[in-house]
Amino acid sequence: MNSYILRFFSYHQPRRIRVIENILTSRRTVANLFWGQQYGLLQWLGANRSLSRREYDTAIAELVDQGLLVVDDQQQARLTTAGVQYQEGFDQQYQPHFLNWYWLTNTNQFGQRLLLGMQVVSELAYHNTRYAPVTVGYGHLLAVKRWLYQADRRQLVDTVYRDLSQLATGLAGVDPRLAMVLIDGLVGHKLAAWTNDQLGQRLGVTSADMLVLSHDLLLGVAAYCQHMPGPLHDLLASLLNASPLSTSAVQTLDFFRRGRNLDQIAVQRHLKLGTVREHLLEVAVLCPDQLDWDRLLPTSKRVALAKQYPAADVTTWHFQSRQPDDGTSFFDYRLFQIYQGRKEHE
Repeated sequence: MNSYILRFFSYHQPRRIRVIENILTSRRTVANLFWGQQYGLLQWLGANRSLSRREYDTAIAELVDQGLLVVDDQQQARLTTAGVQYQEGFDQQYQPHFLNWYWLTNTNQFGQRLLLGMQVVSELAYHNTRYAPVTVGYGHLLAVKRWLYQADRRQLVDTVYRDLSQLATGLAGVDPRLAMVLIDGLVGHKLAAWTNDQLGQRLGVTSADMLVLSHDLLLGVAAYCQHMPGPLHDLLASLLNASPLSTSAVQTLDFFRRGRNLDQIAVQRHLKLGTVREHLLEVAVLCPDQLDWDRLLPTSKRVALAKQYPAADVTTWHFQSRQPDDGTSFFDYRLFQIYQGRKEHE
């Protein structure tokens, strides 16, 4: 876990330890999304949803004790020289291929349904009805049962086999280890799944990298299911998101595109004005190309804010409140910070 956590820190840029924790566990506040973007870690959103606060804090404390990480009074951490050297010692560190699909699914839930679905098909191939299903959430049990009843059982085993073979071939073309972990990680008839530790030992991959590889694999499977019709898609489609945005943010964006101002959106959607602002800030971070920036942040406002916040590095800015303030000044500040930060990255 320590090696895994160390991956997300930098020598040159102090990073807020709570932001990194919240990115990994998918706590989607605008602040977390913004700072995750500035750290170049937004693609890791939801990469380790089961990570506990105790586990994370223990890892941070141990990294500090080992002299690999230093944490300041503001709970910002950066790598030490020893930390950089430690990282550089991992020449074979696994580099993900599918992180651009970070928003597509909750890989914890996705993995559970995939595992149960493939077990059911395997037992079906042997006409076995007496077996203990893998332990998953009750909703997945119902979803797999519904999928099984709606499918043509005479054809299901063959179609799943073809679908799974095509998926594995595609994954092997990206990295052979992905296909191996997919197939060996499934439960079959009289066949137990390999654990991550067993797979890591077989492949010569560290435990820290197996966490990354497993998440990456499930994102790759999700991307395949989104684009390829077939039994895997039918099994898993309800777990796939249509957009990086929350459903409510999509609805707010739709109202904004239809010409409504923020106050009108709040009234028509029965939301607080602050919630509408949060939605649009979420869009600004995750889907900036979908916003009419000239309308939301006119040139005159950008010029005024540029004078108020002249520093090129947006991570060094400090909000300067205006009194009285109904929230508009902070909304404009954060929006401009996102806008300028995006320009810097480009």
